[in-house]
Amino acid sequence: MRILLIEDDPLMEGLLRATFEPLGHEVFFSASGDRIEALLEQYDPDVVVLDVLLFGSEHDGFAVCRRIKTSPYRDTFVVLLTALSDEESRKRGLEAGADAYLAKPFSPLELLELAQARGTPH
Repeated sequence: MRILLIEDDPLMEGLLRATFEPLGHEVFFSASGDRIEALLEQYDPDVVVLDVLLFGSEHDGFAVCRRIKTSPYRDTFVVLLTALSDEESRKRGLEAGADAYLAKPFSPLELLELAQARGTPH
């Protein structure tokens, strides 16, 4: 499976890589979703794991998710992974088109199971 991580925290990137790579999944990384269309075209991911609070980025994860879901890659499975655990944020994420919403701290096993169940491998 091809997984695109959009995350601005290097420690979280390491944890996410450690979740997917040992199982043979291809993992690609960007600290920003500002060039999401180019990233989707370049990597053609099955799953996008997307942080909502992307510091230093022009767009937050809600906006990036909306851009994914209105692009030719709209069928890509998108998981919003965020520190925002309130109900309003969850609602905003689902309205933006997210297929799943996980609040940090999260279970890497739950994320892996979601990705494997919903992502369509190439």
